[in-house]
Formats: sequence, C-alpha cells, structure tokens
Amino acid sequence: MKLLINDPFNWKTTVSFLSLATLLILVIGWLTISGVLPIEMMIDYSNSQSQFIRVWVIIAIFLGILLPGTAFFIWLGHPTPRSILGFYLLVLIIQIVTEQVLSGVLFSSIVVTIGTIYTAFRLWQLWQGQKLLATDTQTVVPYQKLLAVLLWLILLFWLSNLVMLLVLPWPIIL
Repeated sequence: MKLLINDPFNWKTTVSFLSLATLLILVIGWLTISGVLPIEMMIDYSNSQSQFIRVWVIIAIFLGILLPGTAFFIWLGHPTPRSILGFYLLVLIIQIVTEQVLSGVLFSSIVVTIGTIYTAFRLWQLWQGQKLLATDTQTVVPYQKLLAVLLWLILLFWLSNLVMLLVLPWPIIL
C-alpha cells in the first residue's frame, strides 16, 4: 500500500488530527464555560427529538461500529482494508472515549462539537479509502467490491450524520 502525505491511514496523520482536535475541543469548551462562545451547555431535546436520537445511535452502532468492526476482522490478513478499517475504528473509539470523558468533565453539549469535528475527519478517511481501493492495483482483496460498497455505505451514513448534527443539535445549542 502506497502512503501519501495526505493519507489518513498512517500514525503521523492520525496522531496529528487527534492532537489538534483535542486542543480545538478543549479551547471551545473553555471559551464556552467562560461565556465567550454562545453555546448552551445542555442539549434540551424534545421527546420526539430524543426518540430520534436514540434510534440514530442504534443505527450508528450497527453501521458505524459493528459492520466495519466485522469487516476489519474478516480482512485482517490484507494490508489495505486492515489499514483503512483499522485507522477508521481507532479514531472512532477515541471519539467515543473523548465524548464520554469530556461531557463529564466539561459539559454535555460538547459532544456536538466533538461529533462534528470527528465526523468531518471520518468522511475524509472514508473518501480516501475509496480512492485507495480504486487505485491500488497491487493488492487483491477477496470481495474487494463488497469492501467498496461497505465503505460507501459507511461514508453515506456519516455524511447523513453530519447533516443531522447541523440540523438538529447545533440549532438547539446555539
């Protein structure tokens, strides 16, 4: 697998993103607590919005974690899918931990900021994964078309997640 400078599937890019994202999230949290940013610290969803979020989280667990996690183990012996899915899952797990820790330490609505930042990076990861699969002629992966379809499905889910974040929680907390 040929790694490029703008490749999200290496340690340097991933650690750089995680460091910058954490710094940005902490600054946004501090500015919000200080009253500089007009962000509500609590998310006040209506009953129907809360129900939608519950269903959305179940879909996210299935499409965002279980499906790619299963695929990761299926293609563990193949470098390209292992790299694409491995770094994807690593960043996703770190996002979940970050949301759990910082929503307890700072305030609950910080998960919207965290989710937005991480979702944008995840979309870039998945887009680059699609490009890598399409151009990597050296690696033959069993069911390569299935992997491409899986990446498109996950990419479309996270794209819709970004839209959901911009339409539902952001207007509530701003």
